[in-house]
Formats: sequence, structure tokens, C-alpha cells
Amino acid sequence: MRICITRSEKHAYSETFIRDQISGFSEFADVYTIHSGRFPEREENGTLLSPKPFWILHKIIKTFVGRNNFFSNYGVKKYLKNNKIDIVLSNYGISASHMTPVCKALNIPLVVIFHGHDATNKKTLIKYKTKYQRLFKYASFIIVVSEEMKKGLIKNGANPKKIRVVPCGVDTSKFKPQTKTTSEKNFLAVGRFTSKKGPLFTINAFYQVLQKFPEATLTMVGKKNGLFEACEKLVNDLKIQSSVTFTGILEQNAIANLMLNSLAFVQHSVTAPNGDMEGTPVSVMEASSCGLPIISTLHGGIKDAVIHNKSGFLVEETHFNDMANYMIKLCENPEMAKEFGLNGRKHIEENYNQKKQLTKLFNLANEAINKA
Repeated sequence: MRICITRSEKHAYSETFIRDQISGFSEFADVYTIHSGRFPEREENGTLLSPKPFWILHKIIKTFVGRNNFFSNYGVKKYLKNNKIDIVLSNYGISASHMTPVCKALNIPLVVIFHGHDATNKKTLIKYKTKYQRLFKYASFIIVVSEEMKKGLIKNGANPKKIRVVPCGVDTSKFKPQTKTTSEKNFLAVGRFTSKKGPLFTINAFYQVLQKFPEATLTMVGKKNGLFEACEKLVNDLKIQSSVTFTGILEQNAIANLMLNSLAFVQHSVTAPNGDMEGTPVSVMEASSCGLPIISTLHGGIKDAVIHNKSGFLVEETHFNDMANYMIKLCENPEMAKEFGLNGRKHIEENYNQKKQLTKLFNLANEAINKA
């Protein structure tokens, strides 16, 4: 199999799941990758897909007409033909919608993976309504990462017979559980400082924990943009600077080490004002793979990845008081935290193992090729 995988960025720090996808597929097939922009413009090494004059003309024409054109499609078509690509696996619905006319013209099967905002953001769904309908019609399979996302795309016109729920997996050999019960009251949050991650709710919940356990700590990992300044201000206003650490971006190994020294993982995901929702957060799955109980919300794919009262606790969105109560409960019951963590590890191994998830994608790609 010669597969072309598309992604919007080559070095997006938060998209480790796509890098793992590319690496994993390389064990099954000849993988070619293109990136940069909603409609890919560059090869893996950064070389433009189109001759520079064509690329410039594409930019000029798109500025005036607002859509891709002959000069936009030329380079991608040539790349797919020259490399004799059998199938395109396109990450994010937006990118896939731009790839649809190219794949259709070349009669190459297209499989799309929706990850989150591309399936839920209100403006995106309106802006791409027509393009999405064409994508839904042409795509061999429509991959979603949660049951919640499946329901949403069906409402927006996707054929339920084409949809498959395949969440991103976790490398369980890299994210291993801690071997002992911890007496430390360290909480960990990993994710971008965006509305849907609910970092302000997490901080407010943690503040209540400190009233009973002043020795507790909260470590928040993620790029310092978006709502970061608001989070920093809240921490300062609450005068809990000594208890909250903002690390910035960390590599996977560093995050895995933090997980080994934490009591629980916390993330108060909510539906953002623009409709943006989580798919199935990779950080939640990684923490569960490390044997951490999860305290989160009844939101998106989290409802599938975390079993309430067995591998963690789930609260209604914005109910940070309830979140605080569950955090306190685990502080008081470290043995429960350990038990929940091990239950979560088992759940991840059985349902979210990375190799198993990649094998599912590979089998779907093979099926799409055979049907073409």
C-alpha cells in the first residue's frame, strides 16, 4: 500500500497523535506525507508541491475568488500521481474537504479523520457545509474519535454507514502505570489553554482542595497562550502561586514522568462558546494508561474513555464544585486512587491501545482500496 497522509502542520506540538499515526503506518505501508495549511502545500521536507509561479498564482487567485483553483490543485495532483498513491488518509475534515476534488479527479479513495473542532465549531460547520456534503459523499470512510462526534456528524449530513469510531490510541509501553500508592497530593493537567479545556474551572476546583489540603499542588502543562494569562491572573488573585506550576510545553517523556508522580489527572473540558468540543483527549488516555484516576467532565469522548466510579469521576460541565469534591475524595483515599488508576490502565489496554487502533485504520484503508 502506498498511502498519503495529510496534516495541517508539520510541527504542531499538540499533535503527537498524528506523528504517532505516521510512524505506526510506516510499519504497514509506504507512507508519504504532505502538510502546511488547510489544503496541503508542501512535502515532508518542506518543498513546495507546485512550481513557485503556480503557488504564487494560486495565492493571488484565491485572494480574489476565495477558493482553490487549477493552480492550487496542480501540485497535489502531480504529487499523488508521481508517487502512485493508492489512498489518501486526511487528518481533519477541513483538509479532507479540500482534498476531495483532487482525489475524485484521480479516482483515489479518500478516508477522513475528524478530530474535534472540525466536527463541532459552529462557524466551520456553516462555512464548510457544502464542501462537507461533497466530502461525505465521496469519502470511503469517515473516521471519528468518539460516539458523541459520530452523532454530531450524522446530524450534519454524514452517512452513518460510512462512519467508524476509532479514537487515537496510546503507546501503553511508553505510558506505564506507577507501581506504588502515592501519599502525595499532586494533581496534573495537560492541554492547551483553550476554552474547551476549561483550565479556569480546573483552577477554581483546585483552590477548594487547598482549603482542606494546603500541601496539595497542581501542575499545568501546555503552551502559554490562549487563556494562559487569564489562568495566571486567577492564580495570582487567589494567592496560590506557590501551589500551581505552569511548565509550558513538555516532551512526552517528561509528561509521562510527571504522571508517575501525580495522584490524579484533572481536566474540566466544556463546550466552548463557538461550539468547539473535544474528541477523545489524548492526554486523558495517556494519564489513564499511566494508572492515574481521571477527574473530568461528561463531555465528548471522555465519557467513553473514563468509567465513572471505576476509573475516575465525571461531573457535569462547569460544575467545578463537584470536581473539587472528587479531588478531595482522592486526597483522602489514596488506595482508591490507586485502584481506579489500575482499572483505567486495563480499560486503555483493552480499548485504546495504539497498535490496535492503527491496525483498525490500516484495515479500513485496505477495504477502501479494494472497493475502489
